[in-house]
Amino acid sequence: MVSSMKLRTLCILAVMVILFSPSPILADVGPKPSMDFNLIYEISGPITIIDGQQLQCEDESCLQSSPLEQLGPQGFYCEQDSCSSMAYSYTTYQKLVLNFSDRTRESNVFKAGSYHARFDVRVTDTGLVVEEKTIQAVERLPFFLAALVLTLIIEVLAALIFLLATKRPKSVLKSVVMANLISLPVVWFIFPFLKVFLLVVVLSELFAIVVEGYIIHSLNKPTMSLKQSFILSIVMNATSFVLGGFIIFIFGVWFI
Repeated sequence: MVSSMKLRTLCILAVMVILFSPSPILADVGPKPSMDFNLIYEISGPITIIDGQQLQCEDESCLQSSPLEQLGPQGFYCEQDSCSSMAYSYTTYQKLVLNFSDRTRESNVFKAGSYHARFDVRVTDTGLVVEEKTIQAVERLPFFLAALVLTLIIEVLAALIFLLATKRPKSVLKSVVMANLISLPVVWFIFPFLKVFLLVVVLSELFAIVVEGYIIHSLNKPTMSLKQSFILSIVMNATSFVLGGFIIFIFGVWFI
């Protein structure tokens, strides 16, 4: 049995990892605020897109603006028929500036009405017309399933190492899986309604740690005290925080 001092040390280390990790990613591999742009060409001749920027506007007229900064998975990406972006924090107002083979086109100023916003962008001879579309939660399902699998792999491995180190039964892993199956859907489909990224991050972190800790304890009362269950939950979430952040940093746009 691990000593009380060792348990406190593990808890402190896990909390420090969460607080000081350079990757501002959710404890679980949770959703990030994003925008998808479907380009609809309404011009006479063929053109190709070269590059573009998504401007972050300080006011409704976009008199003061700056391009969305490339920072790990955060950034703005374009292909011939679509563009997309993810940002840790968008400004309220946005504007697109896209460079095509014939000329540069600018859009109207727009703002997103949802955490995962989707837009149609009509490309005309003189500019871009951005109109938001309604996005259904079911459309995020493939991304959620990928995140669920990744989170389960990371947190089960982290829990296994913890259980071996503390000489706890491996049967606890069943409750780890159960806890994630309950907490992650809430993180993905409920908390984004708050829209404010920092608020989503903080509340999702607390929710995941508290809920998973209680579930692990309630299903393993003879072998896991409430304190040990919370420490395990912190260790699991700290691990998926760091490794999930690293994976998103490497693979970026495929996980947004």
